[in-house]
Amino acid sequence: MRLTSPATMRRYGQLHVAEEVQILDLDVQTRCGHRGNSSTYVAKGDVCFSRSSLDDILSAMVIVVPCKDEELHVIWGVIAAIPAPCVVLLVSNCRRATTRDNKEGKEGEEEDQYTQLVEMSRTFGAFGRQVLTIHQKDPAAAAALRESGMSQLLDSADKRVTRNGKGEGMVLGIALAEAFYPQKRYIGFVDADNFNPCSVGEYCQAFAAGFAMSRRPEYEDTIVRLKWSSKPKVRTGGTIEFVPEGRCSRIVNAWLNRLFVPSLGGAQPRETARPFITTGNAGEHAMTMALARKLRLAAGYAIEPFHFVDLLVRGCLDGGISMQRLDKPVVVRQVRTLSPHYHRESDDEHIRKMWAAGLGSIYHGLSPYCAEGGPILKLCEDMRAYAVNHNGIDKATGELPCPRIYPPVQTMNIRRFRDVLESSIGKGSFHAFGLSDDVED
Repeated sequence: MRLTSPATMRRYGQLHVAEEVQILDLDVQTRCGHRGNSSTYVAKGDVCFSRSSLDDILSAMVIVVPCKDEELHVIWGVIAAIPAPCVVLLVSNCRRATTRDNKEGKEGEEEDQYTQLVEMSRTFGAFGRQVLTIHQKDPAAAAALRESGMSQLLDSADKRVTRNGKGEGMVLGIALAEAFYPQKRYIGFVDADNFNPCSVGEYCQAFAAGFAMSRRPEYEDTIVRLKWSSKPKVRTGGTIEFVPEGRCSRIVNAWLNRLFVPSLGGAQPRETARPFITTGNAGEHAMTMALARKLRLAAGYAIEPFHFVDLLVRGCLDGGISMQRLDKPVVVRQVRTLSPHYHRESDDEHIRKMWAAGLGSIYHGLSPYCAEGGPILKLCEDMRAYAVNHNGIDKATGELPCPRIYPPVQTMNIRRFRDVLESSIGKGSFHAFGLSDDVED
């Protein structure tokens, strides 16, 4: 793969944010000039990585696919496009079947999407793909979380199941990867509602390239966040417009750019300047497992923007708040893809809830650091005013939504989590296909 080389890196204590790079070539044969190792080359400001070097990284990666009620053929396409060396972890929160009228007009079993998901995964496993599946509402998952010390993830109304939410499913995915694949060094996340399967393969390769740009995980942690080249929209008359930024991302990125200026919340760069943060809402992202273990994670759709807040607070800000500081540098890599991203369209109300959740995670995460008259205080005041004017305020509290924040996975007793879940393999919703005999159905 050939990419542009980042020209700018902004440092905020232990948090280092690199400017966006762009994929130029999905596959290269010509070797550029040698840099550092036999698989990495540079020429004319570009950086190249050999296919074998990216495959080595992919073989050490788990890909989590949070899904809900996407059509089965869409999820099939996503899994089929994930590179074969990766372990695939499907965390589903789809509606489970109740009853329906069968062909004879009698009440019978309704077609169950999760059962179909499991059978689909079994097919992939039969051909050597490594796939784990679990339903977010599996009582065994809730029991494992409770007994391992992550009871915060349980539904407040029914402690026998996990809470709803994308963020909650991703926390469960990280815990599963840590429990059953402790030898893996990287974990990635891709959305299930992708109508262009081939782009998923590009996303995974881009994750690997982002990690290849960084030093080894022993020396620094890395999070790779993807910016889609565009989000095509079908307009009146059937024309397609390749919109460069989604409605939610446009809002969240704008506020993150006000925060991540060179002086951290201070004077803003010229309006004509190229945006520095372009991946505030990156559903497609990956990180070193060491970082995934130590990150606090936000509930629901606040999870991706909150990455920036948690890393900034623990890597740079010092407001006297007790929390574990980053023990080594964390580099944020932002990568623009070649492929446009086609997915299901969301209505305006859903988009409003998404950006409100994202801004809420920034607002409440930074509130303890709003020294009177400081730039972060001004940022938070302006953010709240924006939310008031655009119907983003929680009517119950009169503030931006305050997301639930979960403790890092490293606080869990992972051995106990694995023991509880392992006893349920093949009995409930937890299934493992194409894996080693000690964890397979």
